[in-house]
Amino acid sequence: MNTTSIRITATTDVEALIVPHRASMKVAYAGYFCTPFPADDTLRDEWRVLHESGATTLLATIDGRPAGVLAWRVADGEGWLHRLYVHPDFQGQGVGRALHDRALASLRELGCTRANLWVLAVNKPAVELYEHWGWRQIPERPHSPFGLDEWHFSYDLGPQS
Repeated sequence: MNTTSIRITATTDVEALIVPHRASMKVAYAGYFCTPFPADDTLRDEWRVLHESGATTLLATIDGRPAGVLAWRVADGEGWLHRLYVHPDFQGQGVGRALHDRALASLRELGCTRANLWVLAVNKPAVELYEHWGWRQIPERPHSPFGLDEWHFSYDLGPQS
């Protein structure tokens, strides 16, 4: 698919944001959680909390369908990425990279020199993708908010202009 058909907009529409979030989670984390996946109300609340924290939430659409999501914010002078999810129907089509690159460009424009994220260690495809995109794991003790280890990654955004 041609990446020019990907449309990325900032939105607070939690109904649209949870579509790729839910679908991606069900594939990426199948077999890892002993409890049911979060209900839609829980996912909506997660996006609302991000909005309240000052995060910008991006929605990628293809032909009007929610294809991917990502939230980014600045905290203590550093950029943070949260919840990069691509709907399984659109994986491998450049959606995740387009969201990622848009967020990093925004962080650079705001003067951030480093971006950070946490990723579940069991999500090997995501870990490998971030490493391929130039992210480096920070050697520190992982934290486990969901009972599974999360690893901290950082990305050098370059010097401030």
